Amino acid sequence: MQCPLSGISGCLMAPQTLFSVIAAIGLAFGIFSTFWPARSIRLYQWIMERFNWKVTPIDEARELRNTKILGIALIPLSVAIFVAVFLRR
Repeated sequence: MQCPLSGISGCLMAPQTLFSVIAAIGLAFGIFSTFWPARSIRLYQWIMERFNWKVTPIDEARELRNTKILGIALIPLSVAIFVAVFLRR
């Protein structure tokens, strides 16, 4: 399928562009959650408050540890998406 805007300046919604943006956002959240897990949790709580949901951790230490572990796991997944996108070009 060819992008209807490809004649203008390339398609902004091309799969490579979309996956690159997703990978960049994932990498940013991974780094953020790895190095600042408490701020990451507060960001999530702030977002949920906008939907009128109150979210509080039951076990703060466990929540911080799990957030850091998931942030560490998100970094290689995001890098793998970048690699997959650029190898397919």
